Amino acid sequence: MSIAESRASLDDVVHSPIRFSVLAALSSVDSATFQTLKDALDISYALLSKHSAILEDAGYISIEKSFIGKKAQTIFRLTGEGEAAFTKHVKALQDITTGLK
Repeated sequence: MSIAESRASLDDVVHSPIRFSVLAALSSVDSATFQTLKDALDISYALLSKHSAILEDAGYISIEKSFIGKKAQTIFRLTGEGEAAFTKHVKALQDITTGLK
């Protein structure tokens, strides 16, 4: 695949550094809490909320809200579609970084 073809296959939803980081983090675990992701990525609540909503709308993550006692908890999970999109995006980046052959 050429560099141009690889670049064209990059996913605009995944390409954002924050969304890419969220997907990378979730690809290594079954699920993660909002607080865990916020801390791991060192971003604000608002920024994580904004980008997680974009990923959820794209079908790349699922978000489950529940309560433990009176405390709200939000759990994020990577969907099959999200895993496929992330894998394809990473492959395109790897192909681009090989440069000219």
